[in-house]
Amino acid sequence: MKELHIPHIYNSEKLIGYGGNQDWFEDEWAQKAGCASVLASNMYAYYQHQETFSKNQFLSIMNRMFKNMTPGQMGYPFLYKFARTFVDILGEEGIYLQPVYQKKSKDTKHALSFVLKHIDEGHPIGMLILYHRAPELKDDNWHWVCLSGYIETKDGYDIIFSDCGERRIINADILFDTHCHNVYKMVSMKKDPIK
Repeated sequence: MKELHIPHIYNSEKLIGYGGNQDWFEDEWAQKAGCASVLASNMYAYYQHQETFSKNQFLSIMNRMFKNMTPGQMGYPFLYKFARTFVDILGEEGIYLQPVYQKKSKDTKHALSFVLKHIDEGHPIGMLILYHRAPELKDDNWHWVCLSGYIETKDGYDIIFSDCGERRIINADILFDTHCHNVYKMVSMKKDPIK
């Protein structure tokens, strides 16, 4: 098992989030379409090496990310734009990263190896699920989540992820099913060797 430190969000000393939750936004549109901003906030906190936040502290980061990644009518389903914007934000603060993409997975093993490699190297993965037929992911279509870890089981692997402030676990064979109807893309980071 390996799990990266996704921020824990507290309200009056009570844990309310494993990562952020777009429902916390005050803006109604941000509540509906702010998942990319929440993912960026989770990753921002991770690369800042801060593990705990009050809800107000984290919401401040979410609002900043929303201003930089304001979704349009179709949300923010832009893999490359998300990564470039995120890298630019961190670069302004002296943290230099390069995005690493997996736009289309050949099969479950290909997707899983991408995730295991990046988690093992200490980098969370942003996963954009445009459509997934699994009942376990019915609420995650057209949605960004943050993959943060894995658990090796006797039958393979389970994947740990942050989704709307919840720590969720799903079998890798389900998540990375490459059925022709499933459309998902992933982006992780690596240290920029030039900086």
